[in-house]
Amino acid sequence: MKSLDNFYKLRKDFMIIGLTGKIRSGADLFVDILTQPKLKDEQLKFIKEFQKIYPNISDSESRKLRRITDFFNAENNWVQFEVMDYRSVVLLFILNYCYDEDITTYLDNLSEWIIELGSYKDFEYPRFGSDKLHEISKGSKEYLRNEFKEEIKTALESLDVNFTESSLSSFLKKDSTNFFFTEAFKNLNDTIFKSLDSFSPYLRYKLIHVTAYILRRFGTINLNKIKKDNPISSNLNYIYTIADVINRLIKNNRKHNGSAHIIIDRLKNSYELMYFKEKYGGFYMVGTNSKNNVSYERIEEKYMSYECRTDLELNKKFIKELDDVEYKVDEFKAGLFEGFDVENCMQKVDYHTYLSKSYNLDISIDTYKNAADLIKNDHIPRTNEFYVYTPFLIQILKLIALIQQPGLIVPTYIERIMQTAHIAKLNSGCISRQVGAVVTDSHFSVKGIGWNEVPLGQIPCSLRDIRDLEDSNVSGFSNFEKGNTKHVYDDGESFKTKISRNYDRVSANLDEKLSGRPCSICFKTFHNEYEGVKNQVHTRSLHAEENAMLQITKYGGQGLENGNLFTTASPCELCSKKAFQLGIKNIFYIDEYPGISRDHILHGGKDLKKNPNLFQYQGAIGRGYQRLYKPFMSIKDETVLRSGIKPNKKD
Repeated sequence: MKSLDNFYKLRKDFMIIGLTGKIRSGADLFVDILTQPKLKDEQLKFIKEFQKIYPNISDSESRKLRRITDFFNAENNWVQFEVMDYRSVVLLFILNYCYDEDITTYLDNLSEWIIELGSYKDFEYPRFGSDKLHEISKGSKEYLRNEFKEEIKTALESLDVNFTESSLSSFLKKDSTNFFFTEAFKNLNDTIFKSLDSFSPYLRYKLIHVTAYILRRFGTINLNKIKKDNPISSNLNYIYTIADVINRLIKNNRKHNGSAHIIIDRLKNSYELMYFKEKYGGFYMVGTNSKNNVSYERIEEKYMSYECRTDLELNKKFIKELDDVEYKVDEFKAGLFEGFDVENCMQKVDYHTYLSKSYNLDISIDTYKNAADLIKNDHIPRTNEFYVYTPFLIQILKLIALIQQPGLIVPTYIERIMQTAHIAKLNSGCISRQVGAVVTDSHFSVKGIGWNEVPLGQIPCSLRDIRDLEDSNVSGFSNFEKGNTKHVYDDGESFKTKISRNYDRVSANLDEKLSGRPCSICFKTFHNEYEGVKNQVHTRSLHAEENAMLQITKYGGQGLENGNLFTTASPCELCSKKAFQLGIKNIFYIDEYPGISRDHILHGGKDLKKNPNLFQYQGAIGRGYQRLYKPFMSIKDETVLRSGIKPNKKD
C-alpha cells in the first residue's frame, strides 16, 4: 500500500550505521554484507539450509527468521549501503592540508608531512618518519620520499579535486560532486593505504591513530601551529573536528542521491559517537564483539602471507597492542577526551553483534546441524550457545529489517531480560559506573533484579556532597569518614583529615565550577589511595549481581540451581564465586569486566559440566531496543490496511 510505504519512507531513506569494536571483530564482514547490491546465492542458500534445521533448535526463533527472510524476498526491501571508512575521512584532512596544484609539490608535501609528524616528539612512537631507531620504523623516510610517491602518483592525478578553499569544511560546503564516494577517491584511498601497508601495516594504523588524535585535540594537522600553540589541557572546541566533516559528507551524499544509506566504519571515540546519536534520529550504533582470541586469529589470518618491508611478526604484535590501547584508554577521567576509548563506545551501542569463529565466520552449516540433532535427541539442553548466537549474517539481516519495519518480530528472551537489566542499572547511585543485573530460574522466569547500590538505609554516593562533611548534623557519612573512630592510616591521620586537605586545595570558587552540581566523591577511590592499595572490597555499594541474588533470599528464598544471570558487565571475582556457589548455569553479559574471574573462578571447577557458561550479549539494547521493537502502528491495523482482509457481516 503506497501510503504506508510513504509512512516508512523517512526511516528507509535515511539510515546511518556506526560501527565500533576491536580490530577484526567483525566490522569488515558487516561492511562486506551490506555494501552488496543484493544477497549472494551462497548466502541465500545458507539461510535456506539454516531455516530447515532451526526449528529443532528453537521453533519460535525459526519463525522469526522466516519473517526476516520473507521481508528481504519482497521487492525493494534490500538496501545497499555505502561505507565511510574513518581512516578515509582522516586521509581527506591530510590531502586537503598538503594540496598543491603542482602534482610534484603535492606529493612532496604528503611525504614530508608524514615524516614531520613522525619526528614530532610529543607523538614519539615507532611510526613513519620517526627518528627513534627501531626495526619497524627504520628506513621509512627513504620509502616515503621515493617508492610511496611513485606508487600513488597516478591515483592522485586522477582524483581531479582542487582543495582551494581555506578549510576542508568550507570546501565540502561548496562541493556538489559527492566526490568522497566516487571511484576516483576510493581508488586513491585504496592505493595510498595499500602502499603504506606494503612498508608496515602497523605504521599505517599508527599514522591514522595519531592524526585522528591531533585533529580532535588541536583542530588542525599544521604541526608548526601545534608546536607553537600546544595547549597543556584539552580544548573541547576541537573534539568534533572529524565528526563535523563526516556530517557534511553525509549531507552531500543525501543531497546528491536523495537518500543516504551509510556505514561509518570504526568509530572509536565515544564523544564522536554521541555526536551522531544526538544529531540523527536515523543513526544506529552497532558493536562488533568477539573473543580476543578470535579477533587475534583473524589478524593473523589477514597478514599470514603478507609481504611488507618490515618484520611481519613485529607488525602483528604491535597491531594487537595498539588495539588494546584503543580499547582500554581512560584518559577521559583526567579530562582528556581526544583519545580512542572503544570500551566506552561499546557501552553506548544500540545493537550488539557477536562473531564466533567456530560457527559464524564460515558458511558451513554442519555445526548447526550437529547442534540441532543433539537438541532433538535430548542430549543437550535447548538453552545452549547455538540457541543464543545466530549466524553473523542473520544478525545483520535482523537489524536492517527492524530498522525499516520496527516490530516486525518480537525480541528474543535473551534481549527481553537483558533490557530489564539495562533499565535497572539506571537506578544505581554509583558515581563510577552503573551496572544492572537480573537472575532467573532455568526456565528464564525472573526471580531477582538488582543494580549496584549501597545497602538499604544508606545514602548513595550520587546524593552525597563532600562540602557537607564539615557539617556534623548532616547524615550520610560514616563515623570512619567523619573521623569519629580510632582507625587511622599508617601516617596517623584520619580519613577526614586527609580528604579535608584535598578539598581545601580546590575549594576556591568550587560552587562556581560545579554550577549547581553536587561534589560527589567515591569513598573507595580515596581510601585506596590513602592506603596505597587497590581493593574493590572497600566500595560502599553492593554489586548489581549480588544485589539481585540477595533480593531472592531477603524476600522468601528460591533455588537458582541451573538458573541464569544477566548482567550489563561481566561479573567480578567476588560475584562470580557467589554465582558459582548458587549453581548458576549461564551468565550473559554486555561489557567485559577486567579481571581473572572467567579463568580463575568460573572455569575453575573440577567437574567441567558444572562450570557456568559465559555468553557475550547479542541483540538490541537501550534506545535501540525501543526503536527497533516498537511498531509505528499496531500490526493488526497495518495488516488490515495492506491486505484488505477483515470480517464482513455479509460473508
